[in-house]
Amino acid sequence: MRLTGEDLAIASQGKWLKDMPEFIHGIGTDSRNFIDGHAFLALRGPSFDGHAYADRVAHKASALIGDDLGMEKWQALAIPQLQVGDTLQSLGDIANFYRSRLQHTQVIAITGSYGKTTVRSMLHHVLQTLGLEVAATQANFNNLIGVPKTLLNIPMTADVALIECGISELGEMERLSEIVQPDIAIVTGLSQAHGEGLGGLAGVAREKAKLMMHLLPQGWCVLGQAVLQQFTQAGCSITQTTYSLDDEQQAVSWVLEGCHLSLKNGEETSALTLTLPAKHWAEDMALAATVALKLSDALQKDWSLQDVVQALKTWQPVEGRMAIHPETTQQPFTLIDDAYNANPASMQAALDTLAALDGYRIAIIGDMLELGAEAETSHNQLDLYDIDEVIVVGPLMSALQAKQPKRYIRSFIDVTAFESWLEQQQTFPQPHSAVLVKSSHGLGLYQSITKLKNRGQHVI
Repeated sequence: MRLTGEDLAIASQGKWLKDMPEFIHGIGTDSRNFIDGHAFLALRGPSFDGHAYADRVAHKASALIGDDLGMEKWQALAIPQLQVGDTLQSLGDIANFYRSRLQHTQVIAITGSYGKTTVRSMLHHVLQTLGLEVAATQANFNNLIGVPKTLLNIPMTADVALIECGISELGEMERLSEIVQPDIAIVTGLSQAHGEGLGGLAGVAREKAKLMMHLLPQGWCVLGQAVLQQFTQAGCSITQTTYSLDDEQQAVSWVLEGCHLSLKNGEETSALTLTLPAKHWAEDMALAATVALKLSDALQKDWSLQDVVQALKTWQPVEGRMAIHPETTQQPFTLIDDAYNANPASMQAALDTLAALDGYRIAIIGDMLELGAEAETSHNQLDLYDIDEVIVVGPLMSALQAKQPKRYIRSFIDVTAFESWLEQQQTFPQPHSAVLVKSSHGLGLYQSITKLKNRGQHVI
């Protein structure tokens, strides 16, 4: 990022006090990891006020950005200060202003109830392998704070920027679309995730569709399987050019047999072997391949499906999203870490993948959060077929015991109770088994991954 002080004032409709810096090379909002020379923007929330921390970074900041109420605390600070009406709004407006300067960059916005990070990861790897300069969302910076930060970190030389857009409340997606103004939009799949705040599955569909509200005039979108139908049922009309995985004439199709994945684009076919028999990986790869091939046309490249598949062969999953920790002496079982987050669709996909493996299969699954009125039903409807041992963590998952009385399910009220039990076990998990760990992030089950990795000392 490189914007003038005048650019920031125009973008934020703000006013400079105590001089104006010539240039700003970055904006930080956290005093704990603030970068020397950047501007500090003070965010405000229900339980915090960033203005109170400006004095900690003022000596190394190029400027401070705050609202009129918060800036009353800065009168003694001799540093350029930009006064704005609302700092969160201004952060997005400044990011949008910078986005308008990215004339060389194809900006791709990615949303969906599940698969966002995996598709982003696949596309990043494929496009980089094919020789493009790619910038992308880091960690989980996909909300109204993280998306502007991601945009501001995109170098002007980038060929492609991959921006994850995640929401939990009404109105957020329209604002994210306004900030990002994507050239390309991807919707991976829709489920009840965040249904509590969005009004059920129909509400989720209507909100996700708003990503296309500010798609650039020449832009296009790619939709995962069943998304177009869900949009239609929710009354959403997509007017831009659309490629749906439901139509083999529009997108790359796939067939998965065990771990053998075949992809097809028109008359061209190519294949690869997955490390897990994961149908959702197969769909995500077809989605990523569709985007890469359509982007090839837009960038006047000559990539083939074979080129894309060769790149996919070396892709590795992001930690916490079906990441595989193979059997070792210290960990004498295969551990599948999918504990970063969960919703009904991704939970069932993970269980289906585990069920398709050979050998003894153990599922350690925790509550799926923010499902609203559908929470109890979504948990009760999970299919645990062909899984040999099931451990559930959390009050919602505990209901599975009553719904499936013929199956023994070990239940724990929370992660602390599960880990306490785990410490007492000498023979769990049994050697050479496959162990899946999955739950919503808020439950904290991901914290148990480290303990499971060190189980070798107990079971050898």
